[in-house]
Amino acid sequence: MKLHKTFFYFFFFLAFTTSAQITQDSIYLKELRTFGDSLLLKTDTRSQLVLINKMLVLSEKQKDTARIIGFLHTIGRQSQFIQEHFTAIKSFQRELELYNKYNFSDKEKDELNSRKITQIEILVQLGNSYAAIGETKIGLDYFSKSEAIAKKENLQFYNAVIPVLIGGMYFNANEYKKALSEYKKGYKRLQEAKDIDELNKRFNSSLTLISISGTHLKLKRIDSAKIVLKQLKSIGLDTINDLIKLNYLTQKNRVLIAEKKYKEALSEIKLLKKLSYEYDSNSGGYYYYKELAEAYEGLGKYDSAAVVMQKGIAIGLTKTKEFNLVEDYKTLAKIYKKAGNLEKSNEYFEKYVLNQTSLEKNRKKIIDTFHNKEVFSLEIEKQKQKRNISFIVIGGSILIALLLLYLFSLSKKRKDNAEKFDELLQKIESLEQQQLIDTKDAILEEKSNSDINKDTFDEILAGLQKIEEQHYYLKQECNSYNVAKKIKTNTSYLSKVINAHYQKNFNTYINDLRINYVILKLKEDSRFRSYSIQSISEDIGYKSPDSFTKYFKRRTGLLPSVYIKKLNSIS
Repeated sequence: MKLHKTFFYFFFFLAFTTSAQITQDSIYLKELRTFGDSLLLKTDTRSQLVLINKMLVLSEKQKDTARIIGFLHTIGRQSQFIQEHFTAIKSFQRELELYNKYNFSDKEKDELNSRKITQIEILVQLGNSYAAIGETKIGLDYFSKSEAIAKKENLQFYNAVIPVLIGGMYFNANEYKKALSEYKKGYKRLQEAKDIDELNKRFNSSLTLISISGTHLKLKRIDSAKIVLKQLKSIGLDTINDLIKLNYLTQKNRVLIAEKKYKEALSEIKLLKKLSYEYDSNSGGYYYYKELAEAYEGLGKYDSAAVVMQKGIAIGLTKTKEFNLVEDYKTLAKIYKKAGNLEKSNEYFEKYVLNQTSLEKNRKKIIDTFHNKEVFSLEIEKQKQKRNISFIVIGGSILIALLLLYLFSLSKKRKDNAEKFDELLQKIESLEQQQLIDTKDAILEEKSNSDINKDTFDEILAGLQKIEEQHYYLKQECNSYNVAKKIKTNTSYLSKVINAHYQKNFNTYINDLRINYVILKLKEDSRFRSYSIQSISEDIGYKSPDSFTKYFKRRTGLLPSVYIKKLNSIS
């Protein structure tokens, strides 16, 4: 806890040496001192936050704005350390509003500056937390404003730290080489800076080296990741404080798992688990659940791995946007599949598929934002702050409206699913099997078949009938070229005949055949229903379960898993 105690020492220097113009209330000062003495004895971050919040309430009663700003900043930073970024954003936004409005005395300005509570610091931390929850556009806007101030005022610390934070955004966009470049740039600037105190330099250097190691791991450079960790340890940057210890041990375990040293990883995770709950008594499991689950999975302990992943995801949903957990859903689906629980595997695989689109949009948004980023002036920021209160009110109203709309749409979706399923069953039971799915394309590839004589036309149709009887359409190599070759024609004639006779394009024709087949197969064969979505999709000719899920939903209005679940419920 060395960093924390030093941090609080300076904080209390501000609290207890402020001049009489701030307050003459000796009882107030005494209460603050009592809280401060208690705080220095706390090692658990959440226990510290409880006391700091009490200090904040006490300062609010006294309308002691300088201290309120100090406490809000401390709450924001501590919340970041335990991944509570929504709480951090709320604290920093209020702090920024007060900072911009309050008329500080010279003494107060000096004391806040000694604590490094400045406008750029607040902007950087807001960007940090917004980026952490997936609000990349907002996060980068704050980083851009901070970068402009840092360059204008030649602030070496922020000129070094901002590239590291931007590297984190590239990392989240899977742009690992760009991320590595930004991390290395920030690390070099940290080492070259002369106006950064040694404690701050060591703390940020440690976090940056851990990020560099993690990026090497993503690039499959295990040896490079290990070398960076070894370098970090050799210069004593692995034990600066509890936060660093947690990050260092987490990265060390990721390397062990990448090397498939699962037993060794489990041994290391025991220490990580102990430190995690000492650091964050409420959600300590969030710091190691991925590594623990992967270690269990590697050792074949799939049930244990699934339990750990589920608990970690549940905590994660309170800390970030759901699409940021997409890889966790994929991992859990894979674990359940190995455990033989295909229903659960399908459930989490669908969550993975449905959230993957949002994640890809977010990643694209990061890249687009980098390409189009603009540096806003401080005047614009001040104007923006004035509109924040009305935005919050409007945003709250919109959020409530969206929530109600979501609940309504969820209810309607369930009803629609039931109706679509019943309609599908009625078609099957009335023996309209050929008409179950019969899509007509509004736009056709070949508008005219006048150059095909009737005998050739009929021969191609007969060939297609044979293809259908042999179920050739279930093979992955089934494409227009191979079909044309099998029935001894060319792709142009094949396309024209399908367009004219079926009023659909070749791809629509094949997809309709596959979806018709799988609807009936799932209805008739309970064993087939027990297969995973991936296995079913491969069985009927799709190269990816995403394509199968998309076409099935488009043709029937139902997800395959919903159809299977409803079939099982009536079996």
